Amino acid sequence: MKALAEQYVPSDKDLIQAAYAKGNISMTPGPGGVKLVIYKYVKSDDSMNLTIDKEQKQFQSIQIASYMDGPSDGMNLTVRLPEGTNHVSSTSIEASRKQDVIPAEKNLVDAD
Repeated sequence: MKALAEQYVPSDKDLIQAAYAKGNISMTPGPGGVKLVIYKYVKSDDSMNLTIDKEQKQFQSIQIASYMDGPSDGMNLTVRLPEGTNHVSSTSIEASRKQDVIPAEKNLVDAD
């Protein structure tokens, strides 16, 4: 599960651009933010939801629906980001067979 989660976090700009080029991104504006849904990000039946604070231009949360060996072996990944930062504070994985919490060690975006 950890190896699968690491394919999503940190996000990969090339995979996001490829999804955009294929029309696999939808955007829904909301109060104070935008929700991007990226379909087929890593696997054919996955999705990644990015909630972005429009004013601060920062991620608020990331939710991923993916799977291990096949779609029936689902995994939901929730990434929480502390306000005002660009690094993961916690990562929670729910799988169809077990649940695990993976400590965060990587930045989602470079702080250049």
